[in-house]
Amino acid sequence: MPAETTGRPERRAVPEAPHRMKRQMVEMLAELIKIPSDPFSDKREILDYVQSYTDQAHLRNTLYGDSQSPALLAEYGQSGVVLSGHLDTPPIGDYWSFSQSQLTQGRMYGRGAADMKGTVVAMLQAAQDLVARKIPVVLAFTTDEETTMQGAVALSKTLPLRRARAVVVGEPTGLKVAYAEKGVLDLAIETRGKAAHGAMPHLGENAIAKMMRILRGLDSFKGRIAHPELGSVTMNIGTFNGGTRLNVVPNRATAEVDIRFPPPYSPDQLYHEIEEHLRRIKTPFTLRRILSMPSVQIDPEAPHVKLLRDLSGSEPTVLVHASEAVHYAQVNPRVVIYGAGDEELSHQANEYVKVEAVARATETYKKYAQRLASGRAPG
Repeated sequence: MPAETTGRPERRAVPEAPHRMKRQMVEMLAELIKIPSDPFSDKREILDYVQSYTDQAHLRNTLYGDSQSPALLAEYGQSGVVLSGHLDTPPIGDYWSFSQSQLTQGRMYGRGAADMKGTVVAMLQAAQDLVARKIPVVLAFTTDEETTMQGAVALSKTLPLRRARAVVVGEPTGLKVAYAEKGVLDLAIETRGKAAHGAMPHLGENAIAKMMRILRGLDSFKGRIAHPELGSVTMNIGTFNGGTRLNVVPNRATAEVDIRFPPPYSPDQLYHEIEEHLRRIKTPFTLRRILSMPSVQIDPEAPHVKLLRDLSGSEPTVLVHASEAVHYAQVNPRVVIYGAGDEELSHQANEYVKVEAVARATETYKKYAQRLASGRAPG
């Protein structure tokens, strides 16, 4: 059951001047980046930070989901545009040349800067200004987009998401308007063999050798469907395990493969094509689904998409990675994807977002919400 939360520390509701707004934006982004939000972190800290802002901006906060992956819905008024983002990130990783939240030449560096704390800041600042102007708006923030997306599943059941005149998912699109994204099919493959002494391999069956044949066969799979912008199926062999000692013939090998596919493929259709393809190799294996999510295809000429393109002055684009749009599009056809930051910088060392891009996203979100609320745009 959702539980309303109140009583956060005070923040100024409206910045006094544009330069103050920009300074507040930079400070907030630096603070958000410094808050740990990877899968091993307690998400309460970053959620509390965001709630302290939305409370003071006079939005009504409600938590959904469970304690491990809480999701926040912050509402002002009725039938407002939904600005959706995620607060979690992958681990920081190694080989950084810049410190977390370092500001250099107009770029803010840090894990999650592009994906997508910069956009979260833009949404928070836009919402603050919209409330001050008495324009309805809804913020939908999750804490598990990088892992399970259960927060998005919970939010997709709420009326504000289902009835919104538009749901803007703030993935890093480089300030372009995205209307399609690839789906996900993650597979676990296992081969079995027979153990023997490494000096007498003819007495055993090498499970790694079998797996190599399977993976070579998988690499030759091209799929039967291609998308004009997203292209065809892509695969990444993410993990490989096999054997116990180098002088023992391995009796088991496993691999995990991350597969991304374009619309109109369905996960079931692709799974059966891959299984059929691998059976031709004549090597025994087992195949198991780890995760599957459908692709997303939105009409690029839909009124809510064209409006955002006009207001942002950008061309349409597509995403090769999956986002929470996959869950929201199943309950509301008026989904669109737009945010600051570049998709290619996600999950990399030296990830950054341009401060100017965050400011531009803020203004676009405000204009979009205002036009939708005015009735001069599609519902």
